[in-house]
Amino acid sequence: MLFKFERQKLTIGELKSGKINQNILSNLESRVVKFIISWLTGQKEFAMPTSGSTGTPKETHLSREALQYSARQSMEYIDPTGSYQTTLLCINPDYIGGLMVVIRALTHDLDVSMVAPTSRLADVLGKECYDLVSMVPMQVQYLLDHHPDTLLQFKTILIGGAPLPQEYIIKLKSLKAVRCFQTYGMTETASHIALKNLTDGDDSFEVLGDTEIQQDSRGCLKIKGSVTDHQWIQTNDVVEMTDPRHFRWLGRADFAINSGGVKVHPEILEASLSSQLKMPFFVAGLPDASLGQRVVMIVESPEPVTLDFSHISQYSRPKEVYYSPGFSYTPSGKVNRTETLKKLNL
Repeated sequence: MLFKFERQKLTIGELKSGKINQNILSNLESRVVKFIISWLTGQKEFAMPTSGSTGTPKETHLSREALQYSARQSMEYIDPTGSYQTTLLCINPDYIGGLMVVIRALTHDLDVSMVAPTSRLADVLGKECYDLVSMVPMQVQYLLDHHPDTLLQFKTILIGGAPLPQEYIIKLKSLKAVRCFQTYGMTETASHIALKNLTDGDDSFEVLGDTEIQQDSRGCLKIKGSVTDHQWIQTNDVVEMTDPRHFRWLGRADFAINSGGVKVHPEILEASLSSQLKMPFFVAGLPDASLGQRVVMIVESPEPVTLDFSHISQYSRPKEVYYSPGFSYTPSGKVNRTETLKKLNL
């Protein structure tokens, strides 16, 4: 088993013995190495930042057993014969999707090559082929638009973080040599608990392993299994269950915005902008072919106002500002976001 970083290759033995040249590792690579060492030394629990799509972003603690089971149920599904030998890490390992690339490698003896996360993967990849890779939609979309042959370097692609636009799903189906799956999961479930086979044209997710699913009164998904240490996890995802092992994802019950695989939280962004505005406003997500959703801002004003977005990160920054002479309000006096957007034909 080998970990291939940009300027250094390390075996498990070298990682265990500490024979590492830290000076030539990037900050991101150093954090991956730190995690690997903690895993190899038997750490039992790991703190992970949540995306916050089902609430305020927070830190959650995942057991070693849950992470191991997540890796096992995934690999048994996508590689039942145990033939895979290589994987590529090209998404952020600080979050659960990227971290599970590392854990699947550790638990299934896969060689790992790591490149810096970027939407322009063709710029950092050589000609090497890989059995397995995890990507976010922006990476897949860029490759399909500009370097479709690059996708042929992978046997199986797991796509997570946001839904992939239908036009790109159609393009993926033409790549018969590559299996592509949309993932469903979250930090609290130790990454994905269900997969949708895009190559075969499936329209529902298939639940993996011993995971159980139910719906609450809102139609939102509840999850329990080894990946949750057998505790029910409540989501804000509205689903349609076709049977106990399959469901269709219909949308979010809250206001979280998935923009380019990054989850943007309107309430947090609104708080950072509140000092600039004295009138009501809110942040929303609108459909976008490239990003999945783009962040926009709605201001209750008959005319434009001056706004400074320089302190906001690229993916969270509102791409457009719309103005309304009058918002719609609920009986309790809160802004009715849905009705206000309808009034603006958005």
